[in-house]
Amino acid sequence: MSQYWLQSWWPTPYYRHVALEGLIALCLAFIVWLYLHSRARENIDQVQIPVQVQLAAGHRDQYALEIPGTPRVTASFFGSTSRIRELRRKLQRGQVKVTIDYAIADGRQQDASFSDVVRVEPGHVVVPPGVTAELVEATRAIPLTVHRLSERSLPVKLEYTGEARITQIKIEPASVLVRGPKGVLDRAVAITTQPYAFTVLPDENGDPVVKDQATLVNELEGHAVQVTPPHVVFRCKVTPKKRLYELRDVAVHFLCPAQFPWRPRFADERQGKVALRLIGPTGDEPPPVLAYIDLTKGTFGRGRNLEPLRLQLPKDFQLADNTPPLVAFQLEELERVAATEVDPKLTKPAPPKPIPPQPVQPEPAPRTSDASAP
Repeated sequence: MSQYWLQSWWPTPYYRHVALEGLIALCLAFIVWLYLHSRARENIDQVQIPVQVQLAAGHRDQYALEIPGTPRVTASFFGSTSRIRELRRKLQRGQVKVTIDYAIADGRQQDASFSDVVRVEPGHVVVPPGVTAELVEATRAIPLTVHRLSERSLPVKLEYTGEARITQIKIEPASVLVRGPKGVLDRAVAITTQPYAFTVLPDENGDPVVKDQATLVNELEGHAVQVTPPHVVFRCKVTPKKRLYELRDVAVHFLCPAQFPWRPRFADERQGKVALRLIGPTGDEPPPVLAYIDLTKGTFGRGRNLEPLRLQLPKDFQLADNTPPLVAFQLEELERVAATEVDPKLTKPAPPKPIPPQPVQPEPAPRTSDASAP
């Protein structure tokens, strides 16, 4: 029945015309909807875009740019929904940025260094067609400094770290060619290596000579430089900054106050000398040491006494044991009070030297007359 109805309806011109008009109207409505949808505008506000300023192709080998921090410009974008959607995807991928070619003016090409400001224009921002960019005025100025490049031969200095004493340094090559800002090179005295760590020190019986390779720095005063060659070979003598000194037979002195009523002495000559172990800077000669017993403070008695040893050590020296030894000595009463003498090695008077007793000469007997003498 339905098939019969369709076959009878479709050949009718009226119904066929109505169907075609409805189809055309539906297509026109869809086209209008697409047009209105494409004309709808969206915007993206306050987006920070990275800015890259580079030298023009003809000036890149002669000058260098110094730009503080990472320059960015704040921009807002307006456009159709589809274009804004495309721009948003590019922003998420980091594909939107500003690139500016900076050319040196003819009047500044002979300057060693100068400062300038570059302005970012909306046309520098690469966006899809149909999108308009508006820049925030406060972020459009990019300050920069231009340095003219030059070359200079500089001597090499070895930088090192570690608890080591480095002497007899020989570097090959002794000087290198450095390319960088002219003002920086004019002030430079030398170029250093990257800090070389002397972590393993040779022992006393090992070879103290170290030979190795060091890398040169690639910056001077915070400015990038190119160094040729980038590596040097050095040879030096490495010894520990501090070593252990074993001193034997160090004489012990006495520091006595004025009018000291006792005469100090040692029981024998062997007790008047001590052995010390000191730690201090490495040197070829043993350090001079003054050892003494301080009798200016404390209470002492006749006979055997025991006091800690006092030391006057050179700068940066200390006892390896950190505890001074105790020294035994004898005190005897003075038979006579003598004037005290100042020991030149100490800052206080030395003990007075006793006056040895003088032998008493017998008095001559008086002469008597001999009666039997003629």
